[in-house]
Amino acid sequence: MSETDKARQRKIAISKRRKIYEALHHEEYAKRITHFFHEWISGQKSVFVVALYHPINNEISPLSLIEYLDTKNKTICLPMVVNKKQPLIFKPWRPGKKMVIGHYGISVPDNDQILIPDLIICPLLAYDSKGMRLGYGGGFYDRTIKYFRKNKQVKYIGLAFSGQKSYHDLPSEVHDVPLDAVLTETGMDYFQ
Repeated sequence: MSETDKARQRKIAISKRRKIYEALHHEEYAKRITHFFHEWISGQKSVFVVALYHPINNEISPLSLIEYLDTKNKTICLPMVVNKKQPLIFKPWRPGKKMVIGHYGISVPDNDQILIPDLIICPLLAYDSKGMRLGYGGGFYDRTIKYFRKNKQVKYIGLAFSGQKSYHDLPSEVHDVPLDAVLTETGMDYFQ
């Protein structure tokens, strides 16, 4: 698939996600994803450090998951871009703690500590039945997962609206890393 085709597919996915986001009752969505996440993470005895993200551009908000994890004494961290060709780094954060603006205008924790997560929950534009995700095209999450998995088995989950599922295979390349699962308002979809 050419880069032009990928760019066109990203535009379509962004538009679709925006429409879903605008029509959604966010409080109900937050309750549902938190319920399904609770069911799943209760059985994950090796997950202590969880990486989420600060939402931008109509991304699904993980704030209800962050609040839930904070009550369960899990360590929460958020990603930070160092530069275009490096893996993301993750800094600890709790609700109410100071943030600053990082690369791409994304809010990041205002501290110097770096953590390695046991679980990474990422945003996406679209996903398919094989666990492939369409992101913004920077390759940050793929690069990061590959880097961490050299030394540790890090779980990799997408957070999405169920309507973001693509019913055809998304374009993928050798450097793309499939998700282990996607969490939506209808439950967890597992791929491996």
